[in-house]
Amino acid sequence: MEFYKNNPTNLHNPTKKKRKLGKKQRKQEVIDNLTNTINSESAKIGGGNKELIEKLQFKLDDAIYGKLK
Repeated sequence: MEFYKNNPTNLHNPTKKKRKLGKKQRKQEVIDNLTNTINSESAKIGGGNKELIEKLQFKLDDAIYGKLK
């Protein structure tokens, strides 16, 4: 039970370093994050921040069509 004494939140802290994501994995992660953010902003009362949604949609389009570096 040493784990519970040293970590009161009972969360697992990995000891290995995470590997960097490949280009395709990173691109997919960016697309997923942008999509989730746009959806959460749109779901807000009043439609959310319209300017932010426009900017994120532009970045999402760039990411999908391969213009994002």
